[in-house]
Amino acid sequence: MTMGGLMKPLIGVTMNLEKEPARRLNALDLDYGIAVVKAGGIPVPLLSMEQAIPDLIKRLDGFLFTGGDDIPPRYYKQKPLAGAGLRLSDDGRVRFELKLFREVVASKKPILAICYGAQLANVALGGSLYQDIALEVPKAIKHGASKAGEKVLHPVSVFEGTKMCHILGQGECRPTGDCSFKVRSAHHQSVKTPGRGLRLSAVSQDGVVEAMESRGKQFLIAVQWHPEKTLSDHASKKLFSSFIAAARK
Repeated sequence: MTMGGLMKPLIGVTMNLEKEPARRLNALDLDYGIAVVKAGGIPVPLLSMEQAIPDLIKRLDGFLFTGGDDIPPRYYKQKPLAGAGLRLSDDGRVRFELKLFREVVASKKPILAICYGAQLANVALGGSLYQDIALEVPKAIKHGASKAGEKVLHPVSVFEGTKMCHILGQGECRPTGDCSFKVRSAHHQSVKTPGRGLRLSAVSQDGVVEAMESRGKQFLIAVQWHPEKTLSDHASKKLFSSFIAAARK
């Protein structure tokens, strides 16, 4: 399929894995697919099947690692903290996506990771997480909803000289790291120690890591916020359009 003479890239989109008494279900928030389509790509939902990974790497042009529940602490060599309020993702999803992520990194194909996806990217590369921001980060701002349907927004600061700054345009990033946009936030965990080959590209006002990126040439952007929920915003549009552009190359 073409778009202005260019092939629309196929974007693999990870899904949540849910267990019921008689079946296992992969489920996906359609907003991720809508974001890919609006940016000019074709979303391909990925079943959590490790045996399919080699073919997925060969056939797909980019990979979107989506949001979800908490990665079990043992995957980053910690024990669960009392009071952390952990809601654990299914092991089947975590194992599949850790292997998929590492294979995609090895293939050098573009990656955009969102919320849980950003945390998974960090763990896959040997990094660690704060199990609960409110419990472990002094003077933390509110990063997630305290009741159903609540929308939490807060500003982020993007560092000058990063790929993220380049994607957003120089007008959005200043030497101090100040930026002029807010993000939609829905998490209680965050990056503690960055994984191998990653550098920080954005933080919130309490110092919590909000974005990371590859130190190399590969398009690997990981954001803690949810740009798929704010597609009318300039920053969200630029993030998805740059991801799709990288997948089209």
